[in-house]
Amino acid sequence: MVAAVVVATVHMGFLTYIVFGGFLALRRLAWLWPSVASTLYAAYVTLADFTCPLTTLEKWLLEVGGRVPYEGSFIAHYLHDVLYPAHYETAAWLTSTGIALVSYAVVLTRWRRSLVV
Repeated sequence: MVAAVVVATVHMGFLTYIVFGGFLALRRLAWLWPSVASTLYAAYVTLADFTCPLTTLEKWLLEVGGRVPYEGSFIAHYLHDVLYPAHYETAAWLTSTGIALVSYAVVLTRWRRSLVV
């Protein structure tokens, strides 16, 4: 049961990194590429209806721990009607993707300006 909570916490942290991780590249440009890769992975998981391995692992750990695993996705279980209403799923996805893309634009703009100076 504790392992399932740890996996869920890591999963939530990864989702946060997907959205805001690009801003870490303001400190060090090397952070940009892992963030881009994470955002592309998230887009694949969302658009291809692929189940994230962290979701599968958490559900398995819940089952092994004697609990009934939740139905559906991690986001549907933990974020719908908690962070935003479920019917705003598309808006939430577009907003979070937009934040990630803006972070990349800000980082690349600052990086280009530092080359010119």
